[in-house]
Amino acid sequence: MSLTPPRTTIVGLTGGVGAGKSTAEALCRQWGVPTADADRWAHEVLEQDARVRASLAGYFAGRYGIEPLDRNGGIDRRAVAARVFDDPDALAFLEGLVHPRVRDRANAWAAEQRRNGVPLAVLVVPLLFESGMDTDVDRVIAIAASPDERVRRLGAARGWSEEEARARMARQLNEEERCRRAHAVVRNDGSIEEFSTALRQTLQRMAPRFSAGSNNP
Repeated sequence: MSLTPPRTTIVGLTGGVGAGKSTAEALCRQWGVPTADADRWAHEVLEQDARVRASLAGYFAGRYGIEPLDRNGGIDRRAVAARVFDDPDALAFLEGLVHPRVRDRANAWAAEQRRNGVPLAVLVVPLLFESGMDTDVDRVIAIAASPDERVRRLGAARGWSEEEARARMARQLNEEERCRRAHAVVRNDGSIEEFSTALRQTLQRMAPRFSAGSNNP
């Protein structure tokens, strides 16, 4: 097996809700690193893919007697989230519709980065392990923070109560398991400067050709 690192290193960045994935992505963009957000693609699939909307509407009509559509005919994401939160079968159906399409977009994006020859590209995927997309990237970084800090952030940023925040956190992959499966863990409990330094150093170890501020081929 060759020990030569690939010309382009695709890093999958994951973490629980409130851990700081968006902050990490913003830092990467500041450093000139191409980034992509799987959550954004998931929203686009729900909003733009007519077959997905039709399948989801039919499923909800049969299971709950309602259509999860807003007044403009688009998917009412709040209504969908409220239903699937406590219904594992409905969640599995939704993910079965969305995840393969998001994965196709992610693989196409990664192939484009490799063609461009950039040293490093970062793909942000909250459900990286759950969707199986960890096998599509070269390295995985888990962003981690204490539960109390995540609850505080979610209250400030999204207006969630402590009960709601902890319930959402409990529905996700266990933090210990996520960190165990990642190639590296970057803590985000302290200052933005500390987080930035730790993230930059981790990325440089994973992609030696990457230098913060310059990610040219």
